[in-house]
Amino acid sequence: MSATWKTVYEGQHEGRSITVRESGDGTYKVLTKQNVHDEGIAYQDGKTFVHVSPSSVGEQVESEANSLESLEEALKELHFSADTVTSICAGLH
Repeated sequence: MSATWKTVYEGQHEGRSITVRESGDGTYKVLTKQNVHDEGIAYQDGKTFVHVSPSSVGEQVESEANSLESLEEALKELHFSADTVTSICAGLH
């Protein structure tokens, strides 16, 4: 069964558009353009899961996280500032 995603945030931060979608099970997907070359990352620590796809500057990138806390980590991995991460996540609580 495939997940149904609902857009829970859309905005512009640090010169990039960002869309955050949430599935019915509380998983988040972030869509944005990369501002640096990034090899990507995937890790799991207990219940925390973060995945950021490899991407080059200007390329569309997708990240998934399985909780709000993981979403904060994913946004940091996407090279957004602490202020941006706080601003985005504050509206999702």
